[in-house]
Amino acid sequence: MFLAPDISFYIISLGCAKNLVDSERANGEMRALGFQPAPSPEEANILIVNTCGFIEEAKKESIGVILDAVEIGSDVRPGFGRKLVAAGCLAQRYRQDVAADIPEIDFVYGIIDDGFVPGLCSRFGIAPAAGVVPGSTRKMPLLEGLAHRYIKIAEGCSNNCSYCAIPLIRGPMVSFPPQRIMEDAEAAVSDGAKEIIVIAQDIASYRHGHTDLADLVQRVSEVRGVEWVRLLYCHPDHINGRIIDLLRDNDRVVKYIDIPFQHASRSILSSMGRKGDAANYLALVEELRARVEDIRIRSTFLVGYPGETDGDFAELLRFVERAALDRVGAFVYSPEEGTRAVEIDQRVAPAVARRRHARLMKLQQGISAKSMERLVGRTVRVLVEERIDEHTWAGRTEYDAPEVDGIFYLTAGNVSINSIVKARVTDSTEYDASGVLA
Repeated sequence: MFLAPDISFYIISLGCAKNLVDSERANGEMRALGFQPAPSPEEANILIVNTCGFIEEAKKESIGVILDAVEIGSDVRPGFGRKLVAAGCLAQRYRQDVAADIPEIDFVYGIIDDGFVPGLCSRFGIAPAAGVVPGSTRKMPLLEGLAHRYIKIAEGCSNNCSYCAIPLIRGPMVSFPPQRIMEDAEAAVSDGAKEIIVIAQDIASYRHGHTDLADLVQRVSEVRGVEWVRLLYCHPDHINGRIIDLLRDNDRVVKYIDIPFQHASRSILSSMGRKGDAANYLALVEELRARVEDIRIRSTFLVGYPGETDGDFAELLRFVERAALDRVGAFVYSPEEGTRAVEIDQRVAPAVARRRHARLMKLQQGISAKSMERLVGRTVRVLVEERIDEHTWAGRTEYDAPEVDGIFYLTAGNVSINSIVKARVTDSTEYDASGVLA
């Protein structure tokens, strides 16, 4: 039997922010039991790869990272060696294949949940530190010192879009109890977070008892120390007036929303299992802009979906041009086994799909540039995150989510990292902006 304080670990988290939250959960639980965080994968007794299995590209990345981990070797601690753990979406969906194809993996688990850390301890014969009671669910960030934290408010998804494997991997949507979410938010703020990013596969569908998304976010925004609350991934069919009112009326909820429209052609959306079309999606965009001053809207689109004709794609381009969304990401369709879309015979040639993707992003580049130009001369709030040189700092405006949106370059003498300051925008590019203290 080994003792946790004698064992080090390192977590590599792949994929989306929802997966990152799972990694933070494992990090918190293992540290609570006495495990020691290693500074690098090479120095860890236990190397955990929390995989992504959403689309083909993500699967390949996950397998590549696991194989890289295998190459590190096992000469770390006599008597224990190095243990390789595969968890997360890829391991959940292809557990037997992963175990059979990569026998160097010592423990294949699946989605990180209450049983992950106890299962790991049992598998490797590890006991917690003396006096420690297992069962801590406090999350701890993998990177210390960040001013933002993701709070996952639900697991799984019940939308069952025809192209998406998430329900097959994580099951139907289950909303977490508000008290659990509030505890996560309070813990994040106590760790120094100023921005709480509310995430799930579809946060607009959140409901636990009589508590809906608007009620929940209102409570989160009232936690002492929270300065920004950001809403990510609101399915367009489920956005209601209460969510729009929240964006309009609550000053701590940033005027930003991520709505994955995915397409604009009625026939494609219908095949996807969605109710919308270009007209009612455009109406939603217009309503948001009419009721929420200065709101920024981000979306994602899927091109090359089976049966997508030139006419369908042209309709998507017209919608993107008319909606003039501030931020857009696009993906080429990836056939996922077990989903309804793979049964559709009308496949779009990969080269055609790639050309459509390039054309869509080229169009959006010009739209984004105009959106950014409108900020020049205005004063915005900026979360300062990094010092570049003696007079330059990097951060994000309230209109930018971390990792997926732009960077704000601030010229200033001395400001504090993780502080929110007011800045006057002096210049912009398609995605980034720069300015000086206001």
